Parts: sequence; structure tokens; C-alpha cells
Amino acid sequence: MPSQTSPTDTGAPRGGYTVQTRRVARANAPALELVETLPDGARTGAPLLLIHGAFGGAWMWAEHLGPYLARRGRASLAVSLRAHGGSEGRESLRDITLDDYVDDVRFALERLPQAPVVVGHSLGGLLAQKLIGRAQMRGLVLVSSLPPEGLATVNLRTAMTEPVVWLDAFLGAAVPEAASAAAAMTNGARTQLFSDGLAPARARRYAAMMVPEAPRALAQANVPGPILSAFLTRLPTLVVGSAQDRLVWRSCTLRTAFYHAARHETLDPSGHFPMLDVSAETLGRKILAWLDAEGL
Repeated sequence: MPSQTSPTDTGAPRGGYTVQTRRVARANAPALELVETLPDGARTGAPLLLIHGAFGGAWMWAEHLGPYLARRGRASLAVSLRAHGGSEGRESLRDITLDDYVDDVRFALERLPQAPVVVGHSLGGLLAQKLIGRAQMRGLVLVSSLPPEGLATVNLRTAMTEPVVWLDAFLGAAVPEAASAAAAMTNGARTQLFSDGLAPARARRYAAMMVPEAPRALAQANVPGPILSAFLTRLPTLVVGSAQDRLVWRSCTLRTAFYHAARHETLDPSGHFPMLDVSAETLGRKILAWLDAEGL
């Protein structure tokens, strides 16, 4: 990494950052955890709204990507969907719908001072796509995202080609009272979720932090309803896939990019969670380069 900082060098850190975590109460819905990562110095460009996927939380972004972006002048806000991370709602896990998650994202989006670039991972990418044409966004980044047609194709292929992954991830979520998805996914986490380059101890730690997923929301994600193409709304979009992703394979992210007429980038090596994997910094560089190229 260069030792000298210049305004055009998106890979060079510009200073420190501050992390602010709060839980915001809502009148008729569970309180949500919001993790804001802010540059200590001057800010540049639009803020980023970071949406995690199934089993996750805002902590997934706070581990690497949020600080990486903030050190380069980019402010971000990560939200934990209800029943995830530090948000409330776990007692109602079985009743949570996909639209509930969309409402959570809308709530977080409205906390920002200006329209953000929305970054969605996996199921979070599907939630972001459901907001195309329905919310104010400057841009969209889909990371290992479910495709516009939803989880069904991913579910079927994973069941056929990676039955252990499918049993751990999807059936584990269907019976959260019997066995938490976190415990199930801890077994073999290194080969199932992350690249071969990630230290096994880190893979196990990350997997153990994951939480059971809402079965109703996952079922609805199989057929999420019509998704508007970002191309039709002239929404700048970047799609990022991972070479070693065993859940959302590269051909799937390529298809998503085609649907939205978006730029596609591939991370290698990387598994399904690139923001936690050895590819975290590379992911940050690709996002920053794209933001600069789009003037966002």
C-alpha cells in the first residue's frame, strides 16, 4: 500500500474512524441495532447503507469493510435486521416475513441524511433489489446476492450439489427451536462458507456468531415477487461474486448482473461471506473504485 495519500488513490487510508452503535426504538416494530462507522476527517461521496444476509448481523460489516471504507473517507451505516445482531424480535422469529425485513431496511435508509448507495449481501441483496424504484438510492452494490428470481434456484442447486450445506443452512433455519443454525453451520464452516485461505479459527468464530433465520421469510424469499431492473431506473449497479462461493455460485451473480445491466466483479479467493474472508480488503477496493468511476 502506498505510504503517501492522494485524493485520487482510493486504496490509501486517510485517517482514523469512529464507530457508533445504537439501538433505535420503533412504535410498532422491534428496535433495530444501527452501527455507524464514520471517518474522523473529511467525508467523501454518498453514505453507504450496509445490509447483511441470512443468519448475520451488522457486525459482519463492522469487522472489516466499514472501517476500511471510513479510513478512506466513506461513511457507512450497517443495520441488523429484526431478530439479528443487537436488534430485538427474536421471540417472534417464526412470524417474521420478507416484507418485515424490507421495512427494516427502509427504516435504516430514512435515518441517513441523504440518499445512500445501498450494499446488500446474499438475502440482504434481495431486500435491496426489492427497493429498486421504491426508495431513494444513489447506487446499488450486490455482494454474493440472491438473484432477482429469489432463493428457489439457489435452494434447489445447493440441495443437489451441496447437501450438507443445504441441510445446515436451510433446514437448520426451519427448526430454530430444535437446533440453532449457528451451531449447525459451525460444523465444517471453513469449507462451506469461507475460502480455503481463511484461518479455521476465524471461520469457526464467525460461524458461531450467526443466528437462526426466520423460516417464513426464507420461504417467501424463494418467490419474492417481481423485481424491477436497475437498468430501467438508471440506478448504477455493481454485482460482486465469489469464486469459491458454494451457496450463490458465480454463474448466478453473472445472471444478476445481466438482469440489471450492471458491472460484474469476481473475488478470488473468496467464499460466500467476502466481507469476513481474506477478500475483505479487495472487496473494499472494488467498491471504492466503482464508486469513484460512477461519481458517487
